[in-house]
Amino acid sequence: MSHDGLSACTRCGLCVEACPQHVLGLAVDGVMLLPGAGECSFCGACAEICPEPVFDAIPVMVHVAQIGPDCLVRAGITCMTCRDACPEMAITLIPRIGGPFLPHLDASACTGCNACIAPCPADAIEAVPIKAPADA
Repeated sequence: MSHDGLSACTRCGLCVEACPQHVLGLAVDGVMLLPGAGECSFCGACAEICPEPVFDAIPVMVHVAQIGPDCLVRAGITCMTCRDACPEMAITLIPRIGGPFLPHLDASACTGCNACIAPCPADAIEAVPIKAPADA
């Protein structure tokens, strides 16, 4: 979903019905990717059916994943679920002495597909808006 295109959303719901993964929903301000509903595969069904310029051709969302403080490794529990679920390999594990490997999310590699959110056993991953680069 493009930043500018979202404002063109009329909330008709055609994209929600067309989504084979059932990960789209309607919000007050337009269509949204439902957190925890599963992974967007970027199949393009939403873009094909949408009569408005809401979806752009670049397969990225207006958000990225963020691993929060409730991550199990913070409690000393080994977990690699987010890394294993990420189709873009945007999540890597950083070794550390005296504890389980720490997950590190490369926001520049994250497409915002949400594949890591639903499988997280601690509900420690959320979608956050992409920060606009500082004006030069």
